Amino acid sequence: MNRRSCEPTDRSNLLLILLVTLSPLVAGLAASGAAAQSVMERPPNMHGAWTGRSGTLYFNFLHRFTDTGAPLRKVINYPTFLLGGTLPGDVLLGVRYATNSELVARVPNEWEAFVRYSPLRQDRGSPFTASIHAAYNEAARSVDGELELARSIGPVRLLAAGRAFSDGYDTGESRFVLAGGAVLQLFRYLAVAGDYARDVEGDRDEAWGIGIQTSIPYTPHSLSIQVSNASTTTLQGASLGFDRRRWGFEFTVPLTLSRYFGGDRAEAVPATAPAGEGVTEVGMTNQLTYSPETVRIRVGETVRWRNTSDVLHTVTADPARAANRDNVGLPDGAETFHSGDMAPGAVFEHTFRVAGTYRYICVPHELAGMIGTVIVTDEP
Repeated sequence: MNRRSCEPTDRSNLLLILLVTLSPLVAGLAASGAAAQSVMERPPNMHGAWTGRSGTLYFNFLHRFTDTGAPLRKVINYPTFLLGGTLPGDVLLGVRYATNSELVARVPNEWEAFVRYSPLRQDRGSPFTASIHAAYNEAARSVDGELELARSIGPVRLLAAGRAFSDGYDTGESRFVLAGGAVLQLFRYLAVAGDYARDVEGDRDEAWGIGIQTSIPYTPHSLSIQVSNASTTTLQGASLGFDRRRWGFEFTVPLTLSRYFGGDRAEAVPATAPAGEGVTEVGMTNQLTYSPETVRIRVGETVRWRNTSDVLHTVTADPARAANRDNVGLPDGAETFHSGDMAPGAVFEHTFRVAGTYRYICVPHELAGMIGTVIVTDEP
């Protein structure tokens, strides 16, 4: 028997949620950009041990649905929203809100406020990535926790997690759940993934999920088309399965705050940015600009472009690849050049042998005005 009937969320809960979600926003206004919470790195019902980077606000929209079958065939929707932000020190604060949760009978709105910390990161030299997740589930009135480990081996990413609930599924009893999953990257922008979770006591239906995961080229967004028997992705919601399959999708939207507040000060490269003798660096920013937009060098010197943003860019001085050929210009006798797609962190260099003015573009962001200039002189 449930301890309470459906009642509206009170003002104290709303205040708690606002504090949890807005505090990283305020703290990260001047911070640098970060990578997305890509579904390419996790299956539908696991978190991937991610914490992001400071200065990014994350918004994920998960929508699952099922139908009641004949004769009504009524479609039932299960939306879940995630809003979070990362503080310095690999700490993620956030909240999940499900508008049609089946976790607790007669309580359709499920809130989970959480904090997640990542003490180990594989991309920083550790053998695996680890995260500690602490949460409060308002629907079950439960203090929840999770330890998740993830390791990438070539195109495969393996995940394992242990979860604990002080009041699992509003039963009045503590619960423990083990979960595991994997992601197989088939191509650059496409992967398949799956996960499985089971209550240690074995008296609840196991939860599972299968997804086709994709990252959207030239953007920090990702999309998952999935099927699962779980209705939400809170710690408890992702651990409890039901008898009907739920089809749906998840779309991730990271918002880099420095792109909207404080200009590009955090990523700007000075106009006289020598990276070494005869080498000048140009940054590629989240504001869809080259920084600086114009550099002046001498014949025989090199420009090094570094993608310091969260999205793919190119360095393209080839009129045939431009939407507007007038945006690209080369002096007589100079050869065209094209970097190809540059992922975040990638570097491209070109040495200029012919004096003159070069105008180049970023192919996916040319229409957004991402155009740069290199002036090459033969003066001593």
